[in-house]
Amino acid sequence: MRRRGLLPTLLLTFIAAAGGWVWLGLPFAAGWLLAVLAGMAINRGVFEWMARRPNPGRRLEWTLSAITFVYTAIYCVMPFGLAAISDYPTALLAGAAMIGAITLSSTSEFVISRRIGLGSQSALLIASIVICVSRANSEPWPNVLFGAIAILGFFACILQFAMHRVRDDRRFLEAVAEAQGANAAKSLFLATMSHEIRTPLNGVLGMVQAMDAGELDPTQRERLNIIRGSGQALTEILNDVLDLSKIEAGKLELETIPFDLETALRGAVAPFTVLAAEKGLSFALDLSDAAAGRYQGDPARLRQVLANLLSNAVKFTERGGLTVAVTREDGVLRLAVTDTGPGIPPERIGQLFGKFAQLDASTTRRHGGTGLGLAISRELAQLMGGGIIASSTVGVGSTFTLSLPLDRLGDATPIDARPVAVEAVERTGLRVLAAEDNRVNQIVLETLLAQAGIAPVLVPDGEQAVRAWAEGGWDLVLMDVHMPVLDGVSAVREIRAREAAEGRPRTPVIALTANAMTHQVAELLAAGMDFHVAKPIDAGQLFTAMEAALEQAETAAAARAT
Repeated sequence: MRRRGLLPTLLLTFIAAAGGWVWLGLPFAAGWLLAVLAGMAINRGVFEWMARRPNPGRRLEWTLSAITFVYTAIYCVMPFGLAAISDYPTALLAGAAMIGAITLSSTSEFVISRRIGLGSQSALLIASIVICVSRANSEPWPNVLFGAIAILGFFACILQFAMHRVRDDRRFLEAVAEAQGANAAKSLFLATMSHEIRTPLNGVLGMVQAMDAGELDPTQRERLNIIRGSGQALTEILNDVLDLSKIEAGKLELETIPFDLETALRGAVAPFTVLAAEKGLSFALDLSDAAAGRYQGDPARLRQVLANLLSNAVKFTERGGLTVAVTREDGVLRLAVTDTGPGIPPERIGQLFGKFAQLDASTTRRHGGTGLGLAISRELAQLMGGGIIASSTVGVGSTFTLSLPLDRLGDATPIDARPVAVEAVERTGLRVLAAEDNRVNQIVLETLLAQAGIAPVLVPDGEQAVRAWAEGGWDLVLMDVHMPVLDGVSAVREIRAREAAEGRPRTPVIALTANAMTHQVAELLAAGMDFHVAKPIDAGQLFTAMEAALEQAETAAAARAT
């Protein structure tokens, strides 16, 4: 008796007992009901115990089959009484219906075990034969013979159905296991490729940032910008593929934090105002008074969706301009991105949000891209409780409207929008330990940190990082994750364990890694990292994290002093 079938079985049992009371009297009905409830409790207890033993031996399986046989036989006493003892034709019909219902229900036991299913079916078959034979004295023997043949045929069909159900369930479970295995393999592959691609990208974009801070002639700066743009485009493609993988696996997590809408919008549109100006396009951001203010939600994902819409708008618009109109009505925030591009034929609007969809898939197409941006944007909008709709007129332009039911917290508050500067971490005598096994990444770290006047001490693996940390005097540790000898996670766990055992103050540790998926970042923070900066390293994000880590350590030191 499995849990999901318990309530319907109890209901039918009490109905059958009531019918027995009507046709056979109260003593018979009450005795049968008590016996069945006791058998049901024993049967349920036995199967719950069995559930904790996923691989029972054959002897135990036959024992459970015998228990099921006895329980089913007790249950069959009522239909036997109705069909064989009672003289009412309606009671005979009720008994036959009860036997049929119990027989169909017992097919679920075959999924648990064929032996247990056969135990239940055997009891039902014997009860049916006994009922047929018990009525033989009132009918000619050919009638009884054909009745027995009909009973055997019925049970043969039931047995065949049960075997088909077992095979179908087994195939379904195998298909689910195969799909889960394929998803796990895909996730592992994407995580591995993400790490392997981000590592060389870190070298490319890291050195671009370092070179950009130096003196360059116009030609050199133009070439450097081409390298930067290509590296950033590759990073965006990588992020799109990872986002799609997380969405399909149901592992993409949204933040729910307070944020200022205008700040989030301006951060999203800033890069595209420059791109639009380069193409001679006008660009306008129209934020209505009703929409402005502070909201509760995920500003990073909001910026991502808006950036995807703006990227397409700038990419496909050759003349005219773009407008981002933000309104709020009936508790729904709407962001409409309108362009004066070529427009989209009505019959092709439905293709826009398909994965890897390109309306122009020819070899002569003018614009690149993975075709994932709009698909991911719609998925993100739906995860945030909203959606995206598109409307377009050929030769006039297109409008993409993002609708989100975000909670408005109040009016906008002044926000310190000072840009992150290298000077933020320029502190006299700052001692930084950096664990990084890749030589290119070591050079990138040294070059970026040199801009803030920091000369890090570099070690090539986690074991040497722990050894160097033990000497003391470090203000900050930058820790790679994938390293030989001892990985970064094990190293930081060792550091935290020693801090606790020796009563030492907590040393801020920032994870510098290509592991950028949400669950990976959560695992790093749970292991003892204080902050996370993804590779390719963005200098601004690195300096922001370093400043936050140092301030956190200073706050903790002040608290200990008091």
